[in-house]
Amino acid sequence: MTGRLRRSTPLSACLLLLAFGACSSTTTIDDEELSPGSTFDLASAPTRVAEGMKAFEGRVEAFPDQVSERFSFDEERAIKVDGEGFEITGDTFNYIVNEWLPQVTGSDERAEREAEKAAKAEAERQAQVAAAPQRASTTVVSNGQSFDLSAATPMGGQFVPTRAPQVNPQRALAPLAPSSNAVSKSVPGGLEGVGRFFDQNGYLLDTMRRGAPVPPVFARKLPNDMNNSVPMNKDVFLRLLLPLSIKVNAEIAAERATIERSGYSGPITNAPASVRTIAAKYDIQSNTTNLLQRVDVLPVSLILAQAGLESGWGTSRYVQQGNALFGQRVWDSSQPGMTPSDRDADQNHRVRTFTSLEESIRSYAMNLNTNSAYLEMRKARAGLRRTGRMASARDLIPHLNRYSEDPTYYAATLNTLVNDNRLTDFDRARLSNGQPMNLYL
Repeated sequence: MTGRLRRSTPLSACLLLLAFGACSSTTTIDDEELSPGSTFDLASAPTRVAEGMKAFEGRVEAFPDQVSERFSFDEERAIKVDGEGFEITGDTFNYIVNEWLPQVTGSDERAEREAEKAAKAEAERQAQVAAAPQRASTTVVSNGQSFDLSAATPMGGQFVPTRAPQVNPQRALAPLAPSSNAVSKSVPGGLEGVGRFFDQNGYLLDTMRRGAPVPPVFARKLPNDMNNSVPMNKDVFLRLLLPLSIKVNAEIAAERATIERSGYSGPITNAPASVRTIAAKYDIQSNTTNLLQRVDVLPVSLILAQAGLESGWGTSRYVQQGNALFGQRVWDSSQPGMTPSDRDADQNHRVRTFTSLEESIRSYAMNLNTNSAYLEMRKARAGLRRTGRMASARDLIPHLNRYSEDPTYYAATLNTLVNDNRLTDFDRARLSNGQPMNLYL
């Protein structure tokens, strides 16, 4: 949207300047002039007024620079100043109202509204779970033994929420240590059964949003009865993909750490063997600078948003039959894939399929990190990292225009999914160090 704010009167200018501390809401005289026993020279009043107006004009002249400093987010969120007024472009207005003002004023109204919305959605989902017919079997299998979920907490209390430790943004993703003690659990009951299993064991999205570590529960596939008309569908989808997304990012972070710990910088041909191995995987033959541009994590919010959009929140036949979360195309006949039902007769591409959801996410990350179509995305991410800031979904979405045949619609839809589902809440999420669990649905 684009709007204009006209500078029609000095008062309106002062009101604008007031937001930036450039003028005061009250007229003041120096304390020195109002000290006891002092006198005020009326003859000097015109001079003082003139000096005050001159200072005020100076503040008005400096206002554009102050605006630039306060609102210098990017080209899409900008305020342009000309002789007629202030032109607000892009989504700046929404940003100011929904994000900037609550931050500078300390208002928590937006957070309260979101909390009420989330509580309402959770209540609806819980009501549906309670109304659903209970399955005859509510047991899981662990190392050959079964136990009742209603009377036991799996993983030694692993799902009990705890406050996550403070994380340094510069070291946002620590590599995960390999685990050899994973247990396998069968969760019957389809979509309802998974939702009930997570609920009974404290794995709730609201808890994760508040900073609790995410349980390391990894499903190979989605329930075969995913249904967008059911309120819990999206909730279960996010809870299943969140641990997998964090795990794949942790693998990439471990590779990046290997490169950085080597202390080597220069041509790949002279790099240590461990660095050359990673370079070969990411198809880089030049130098470590270009390699590090590719070997980097993706925002969890972006992974979840694209997975939700491309798979219809887990309902598409590609993900149901082939674990294809992101609609990646393949032309090589030796690669596994499914033929799109709406493919033109003169085309031969297929939708690539995978043995597991984890493999699909890993392939998606490699695609964004190596495909030349997403070079600008990688440059933007590297630039943000150099400033000490991890990229968000909103930072990278504008550079994914080649992911869809309708870039404008695609970017707008992704941003809507990120905002409406508060997916950025999970960008700092971490897996707990508890016992990993492989889920069989």
